[in-house]
Amino acid sequence: MQKMLLLRIFLLVFITNFAFAFSVKSLQELHNQNVIRQQYEESCGASALATLLNFFEFRQYSEQDILAFLNQKTDMLSFKELQEVANTLGYTTKGFQLQREILEQTSYPLLVRIENDPRFPHFVVIINHKGDFIQVFDPNFGQYKATKKEFYSVWDRNHTGGFALVIAKNENSKPMIKDLEFPNEAFFK
Repeated sequence: MQKMLLLRIFLLVFITNFAFAFSVKSLQELHNQNVIRQQYEESCGASALATLLNFFEFRQYSEQDILAFLNQKTDMLSFKELQEVANTLGYTTKGFQLQREILEQTSYPLLVRIENDPRFPHFVVIINHKGDFIQVFDPNFGQYKATKKEFYSVWDRNHTGGFALVIAKNENSKPMIKDLEFPNEAFFK
């Protein structure tokens, strides 16, 4: 009798631990995982920067943390403004105009500018994967995968190269940025 009781207690503890390890997440939770969602119409730059910085940090940045460095400016941001915030926070940054062939060679997370309509540029974070897919961390839509054809249609529509901001953590990461051989260097002024 005592053995049965111990067996039941063991099974109860085991099943409880097992159930917590495999919790179910909604599709919305999965889309928002690892993405800082934008709270304002034109704050995608601040949210994308927070998303990218959170890849490097144990401290999690929010959109509000980034906006605080911009005096709560929620208008459209430039690469230069995003670069200045990242530099203030101790990161090394470089802006590039990348050709598709160069993007294909990197799997480093990049903050990029995409545009369906040139009047309304949008910032997202991407990670290139081998094959035909790019992982997109979009402050407006959440996390998703896009085919490279879909991505290139909004990033490099004219086949002249798309804009990307490379961000690395502090002085120890500088060689990693220097080792990336991106042609067409463009410092966004």
